[in-house]
Amino acid sequence: MAGETILIVEDEAVTGMGIRKSLIDLGYSVPGVVPTGEQGVRTTVEQRPDLVLMDIRLAGKMNGIVAAKLIHDQTGVPVVFLTAYSDDRVVQSAKVTGAYGYILKPVREQELKTTIEVALHKHAADQALRISEETTRVLLNATEDIHFLMDRDANILIANEQLAARAGISGKELAGTPVYDLVSRGILSPRMVGWNTLPGQAGSIRFDEEFGGSWYAVSMDPVRDTSGTVVRFAVHIHDITREKEIQEQLLRNEEIFRTLIEEISDLIIILNRDGTFKHESPSLAAIVGWTTEQAAGRTLFDVLQKEDVERVRQLVRLVRDTPFLVRSFQCAIRDVHGGAATVEGVICNLLDNPVIEGIALCGWIVSRV
Repeated sequence: MAGETILIVEDEAVTGMGIRKSLIDLGYSVPGVVPTGEQGVRTTVEQRPDLVLMDIRLAGKMNGIVAAKLIHDQTGVPVVFLTAYSDDRVVQSAKVTGAYGYILKPVREQELKTTIEVALHKHAADQALRISEETTRVLLNATEDIHFLMDRDANILIANEQLAARAGISGKELAGTPVYDLVSRGILSPRMVGWNTLPGQAGSIRFDEEFGGSWYAVSMDPVRDTSGTVVRFAVHIHDITREKEIQEQLLRNEEIFRTLIEEISDLIIILNRDGTFKHESPSLAAIVGWTTEQAAGRTLFDVLQKEDVERVRQLVRLVRDTPFLVRSFQCAIRDVHGGAATVEGVICNLLDNPVIEGIALCGWIVSRV
């Protein structure tokens, strides 16, 4: 790396200028050398350098450790400490600031170069991780679904706002609590937390479950470490109550529709896309003399007079390719005895109708030959 800006906070002018020369020789830009912690914080906030070299012991009221903590909290700019001491107590105090490295005085140029490169690389990786974590957090909270991560002992590690809201506490408060606490409170079912699968679950699990008067689609996926060992479980719970209600209503509608077809005296035919019979009223069998079993697999064009086949085929193709299109039609339907019945009516595209899903012909007999 080269070209990054590095601020020096050092109260020994000779030491500071020496470090500045070394940094410039290494290809870095140095916006300045400031002698106090207060100036270091202020300059970092104003100029936002890529890194700060901070002496731990500084002139003034603010030492380097306090200044580094303020810089970390206010800007997130990485700090590398300069110190003439290797005292463990000093190092431990400096750790809480989130320092990215330490350089002992007198500063050697190669050590300076290596420490700065490592610090900048680690800071870039930390920034990428923070962005990834924040993106994940936003995505998890941008849905009404429940998401949470638990360890092999069934303790919650992370939970989104939807689960936290149901629990009546914040996501931070929820982290670390046993997931079975939510089961005992009636917030989640035992199956939703893997009571019958953890910790031996090796693969993903998917199931639907009715719980608390609602239906849920639940998925549980193991999370593995680099060795392939399962260390966590990601749980996703989606409310499918509305989908279930619609599905049940469609089934009821389909049954009503079948009943209407079977009981109506006029001709009703539902075709598949290729023109084969999908449903037909009993009146078709009365006209052509076929049973429902005999009609299976046949097309509308099999029962038409030859002179009508191509014209009706083109009409069916037009209606099929135009959603919800309605057209009138007239054609002659042959019976098994060689006679024919002229039928008039309408044909419409109901392929996108979830109940019918076909091309519907509704007609009536106007004459017989």
